[in-house]
Amino acid sequence: MKQRGFTLTELLIVLAMAAILVAIAVPSYGFLVTSGRLTSATNDMLLALHLARSEAIKRGTRVTVCKSSNPTAPVPVCDPAAEWEQGWLVFADGGVRGMIDGNDTVLQAYGDISAWASIATGGNYRRYVSYTPMGASQGSSGLRNDTFEICVSGKRRDIVVSSTGRPRLEGPKAC
Repeated sequence: MKQRGFTLTELLIVLAMAAILVAIAVPSYGFLVTSGRLTSATNDMLLALHLARSEAIKRGTRVTVCKSSNPTAPVPVCDPAAEWEQGWLVFADGGVRGMIDGNDTVLQAYGDISAWASIATGGNYRRYVSYTPMGASQGSSGLRNDTFEICVSGKRRDIVVSSTGRPRLEGPKAC
């Protein structure tokens, strides 16, 4: 009975072809990961801003998005010393502007993305951004508009918040 199998030459050719295919695919996979992370971080921040604005209009009260160093804690708090990429909270802000106190209700918490992304602002939103019952935005410095710059692996998307409170996307750009 004759045994069937691969010769050493055939096996080496198959391994060489597989190595070439992997070498071609790996850079493309890295681009997909970077693109996916940038999209995810941008969409999360954009969703938080849209949620805050719509809830402020619906509830007839101020709603704030603030940065937090531990947004998933049992009792989350706004942290002015934190970075935006550490996480952020959306809450109905009936007390001291930009701080969770009294009867404030946390509507949504967004977790830490600092391992793979960075978020910077122009300065007006360095601590928080609030929305009035009319849907207008106001930052921690009192001005209405600013930009969130979200960077992942050298790629950047901007979320520009107009003085009327409406966020819009710009980019992609280089960090």
